Amino acid sequence: MGVVDWAVVASLCLVSLLVGLYFTKKAGKQGATGYFTGNRSLPWWAIGLSNTATYQSGNGGFVMLVLVFGLAGNWMWWASWIIWMPLVAVIWARMWRRMQIVTTAELITLRYGGKPSFFARKIYALLLFSYAIIIIGYITGFFAKTIAPLVPLTETQILLLFGGVTVVYTVFGGLMGVVFTDVVQFAILLVGSLVFFFLIVPQHGGWAAIVDRIRAIRPDAFHQIPPTPLIPALTMAMLVIQGLFFAGSPTAGEGMTAQRFMGAKNERHAMGGQLFNSFLALSLRTIPLIGLGVVALSLFWTKDLLRQSGPTPGGMKLLADPAHAWGELINATKLPLGFIGVLVASEAAAFMSTLSSLINWGSSLVINDIYRPLRPNESPRRQVLTSRLAALLLFLLAAFVAVFFVEGMVSWFLFINSVMVIFILPLSWLRFFWWRFNVWGEIAAIVLGLPLSILLWFILGFQNKPFWQGTGILFLASNAVLITVSLLTPAESKETLVRFYERCRPPGFWKPIRAIARVQETEDPSTGHLMVDCGLGIAACFGLVVATNAVFAGAWELFAVGLSAAAGFGGWLIKRIF
Repeated sequence: MGVVDWAVVASLCLVSLLVGLYFTKKAGKQGATGYFTGNRSLPWWAIGLSNTATYQSGNGGFVMLVLVFGLAGNWMWWASWIIWMPLVAVIWARMWRRMQIVTTAELITLRYGGKPSFFARKIYALLLFSYAIIIIGYITGFFAKTIAPLVPLTETQILLLFGGVTVVYTVFGGLMGVVFTDVVQFAILLVGSLVFFFLIVPQHGGWAAIVDRIRAIRPDAFHQIPPTPLIPALTMAMLVIQGLFFAGSPTAGEGMTAQRFMGAKNERHAMGGQLFNSFLALSLRTIPLIGLGVVALSLFWTKDLLRQSGPTPGGMKLLADPAHAWGELINATKLPLGFIGVLVASEAAAFMSTLSSLINWGSSLVINDIYRPLRPNESPRRQVLTSRLAALLLFLLAAFVAVFFVEGMVSWFLFINSVMVIFILPLSWLRFFWWRFNVWGEIAAIVLGLPLSILLWFILGFQNKPFWQGTGILFLASNAVLITVSLLTPAESKETLVRFYERCRPPGFWKPIRAIARVQETEDPSTGHLMVDCGLGIAACFGLVVATNAVFAGAWELFAVGLSAAAGFGGWLIKRIF
């Protein structure tokens, strides 16, 4: 990178800093509540763009998946996302908004009663805080590997440079600063990736030549929908099951995503934001990155492929780590002056948007669920100051994890997105849909979840076994333990359950409580109506990703079918819920 490239990167950092700092005064208007919920004023479009930017922790991950698994690689996350994203839009978005809480951990003292609920809330806040630290460590490690071929910086230097800027605007701007900086950063990363894709294709012979080269070397690479030799059917089945419960994941329908719903103007904005997020996250943001992954397939070979297929084909470069693919694509392309800076800036934008959300979300748990209950009479100004200090502490702890513990990007990708949260996923249904679930079942999930995930995946070595084995064991064990513990311990008091029902109005198995709750007639859809809406959303999202992948395989009939399904079912869903 030259002086001009660094100037472009510096400009991104400056713009992000200025946008975040612009919201400093607004962030502190309502104390810690306003700081962490954006004063409950977020519109649907900002929610959708911000959540999508938050998921985009790095462009290189998508390129890596296509290089390792072929065109079907994105089904490693699509399989669950096409299910949980519409389910969250239809069911959970409105419930998170109507409860008028600040963090998902606060739900625990609303849903359960007595001293155990206060204990469980604090432990759950600490658990999610730990998740935030681990995820920041992972995305920092991935970001460092992605830009390593371009920028000779260590992970420590990356944290000081990009993380330092992010911490400043996050600490001062609160959730509003995070959300509107995300919007700017999403535009940067999308435009940068699109321009790069259109620049790189002609330099490697044009699209037809790239496809022909891949078909000659890896004919299975254009298999669009699993199962494939590298993604077996049982793995896909586990991902689909996981998607049904991913509303309980801190990295999906709970956590940072739910924080935006809590900050929405109203329930309709929360639902609309999630539907917009579904379109952006599943399709629009992936289009240039899948294309770059296909180009990488025509140029690079990896050690995993070497073990499976023998020697590296002639003319292809062997990569020591598939996470380097994005950076190596840049090195393999002649680019205009300063454009490497644009691409590094786009990757940095993806990293910073996720980092800022994690810092704000993680610190909200410390303040709202641990600190504020101990200091209920503290002034709003003091609350905001303490919130900012908590955000800084979180960043420092995460930096330590990033530098000393994160290795093996593909393994960590699966751990972060699936394994780490699998034991707590049933909470998303049990908490909301079954009145008999109690605080002891909640505590069992909280206490056992992360330690068992680390034990199984890293210590017992299930990261080296078929994906469905480790996740299947954790999922089955979780359901058995949580339901058994709840049935063997006393139910929550009728007063507690009625209080929760009146605030949240959840669907499902609440008949004994619904009969005594003081809830006026509402326009809430029935459980059956919601199930139909969920089915329409899943069908629309399935069609959307099928159409997206079909473009790169040149399967135009499949593209037309997928696009028609997305438009038809999606339009029908929007008409029903709005």
